[in-house]
Amino acid sequence: MSNFLSNILGGGNSALNDMLMIGASNAANNSASVMTIAQLEQQSSIQVEQSQMAMAAYRERAEWDKWKLMQDTQTKIYEIQQDVAINKAKTQEKMFQKWDEVVKS
Repeated sequence: MSNFLSNILGGGNSALNDMLMIGASNAANNSASVMTIAQLEQQSSIQVEQSQMAMAAYRERAEWDKWKLMQDTQTKIYEIQQDVAINKAKTQEKMFQKWDEVVKS
C-alpha cells in the first residue's frame, strides 16, 4: 500500500516513503490494539458475568440463611408453647389434687 501511494505521489521522495511505512506499521499496531481491546472487553464482560453470578449465589445463600433462621425460630416457639401447655396442665392437676385433699379432709 505504501508503494502504491509513493508511486502516485512521485515515488522519489524517501521521506514520504518513510512516513508511509510508519503509517502502515501504525495501522498494523492499531489492528493489534483493536484485537487487544476486544479481548479486554470480552474479559471484562466475563468478569462482570462472574461477579453477577457470585452476587446471585450470595443472595441465594442469604435467603436460605434467613429461611433457616425463621424455621428454627418457629420451631423454638412451638416447643416453648408445648412446654407451657404441659406445665399448665401439670400445675392445674397439682392444684386440683391439693383442692381435692382439702375438700376430702
